[in-house]
Amino acid sequence: MVEFGEQLRSAREEKGMTQQSLAEQLYVTRQAVSRWECGARYPDLLTTKKISQILEVSLDDLLSGEEMEKVVERNPVIEKKGINNIMIALYASVVISFFITIVDITIRFPLQSEAIDYSDIQAVVTNVLALLIQIVFFAYGLVNAIRGILSPKRMGVVIVAFFAATCFTRIGNMALYSNRQIILAWIYFIIPNIVGAVAAFFYFVLDKKGKIYPIMVYLAAIWGIFRIIYSNYELIVNGNQYLSMNSTVNLVLEIAIHCLVIYQTYVLWVKRKKAIDVGSGEE
Repeated sequence: MVEFGEQLRSAREEKGMTQQSLAEQLYVTRQAVSRWECGARYPDLLTTKKISQILEVSLDDLLSGEEMEKVVERNPVIEKKGINNIMIALYASVVISFFITIVDITIRFPLQSEAIDYSDIQAVVTNVLALLIQIVFFAYGLVNAIRGILSPKRMGVVIVAFFAATCFTRIGNMALYSNRQIILAWIYFIIPNIVGAVAAFFYFVLDKKGKIYPIMVYLAAIWGIFRIIYSNYELIVNGNQYLSMNSTVNLVLEIAIHCLVIYQTYVLWVKRKKAIDVGSGEE
């Protein structure tokens, strides 16, 4: 089977075009065309359609059905520069804010009480570990987003870590709960996050095509947004409490992350569907 890069180079040369002239018509750099031809990267599907029109060859001549899928799985999920910049800013904010939270917990906790029992220590250690996990994986996502290589698998790793760490936090706090609160925590908090982590792993990392996986990710993320808003509304209204600036920022970031997960899942679903449609010859 002739690879995309070789087909592209052959079609370009038959058309009598240089890499630079093709790049100018596609509004990309010559280096981008060179990477496509050597097989290091693939253009997105819209760009591939433009290439077929410019070089006057069919998509089938450029890409096999298998390579259509490679276009989606190797390229970044978010390819629009503006949205990618928003994602980069959000990832960076998460890393910075969660690091500040760890520092705040480390400084404040020893001063809260002279008699700190084991359950308190366990809860604090669990929360700090969960925050560290999220810092590491969001930093990983940040670096890959900046480099423009946040592929579905890499993005999936970040999403799975986010759901898993959120779940881990509540499990660590169970030492402070009554039996009834433990049952509610499993139903209200832990199970939805386990579902989100498992579904994201299958959909993003393992590239499972079933509709059930993105639906499960959607539901877990939407439930997370509802849970955050409802629980903090109850805390403020019924508890006569206010949120500190750092707590407020963290809550906003958590809601934004859940919204981003929904958007990332939708974009990947659309791209995979387009790859199937193009591969089958549909317009």
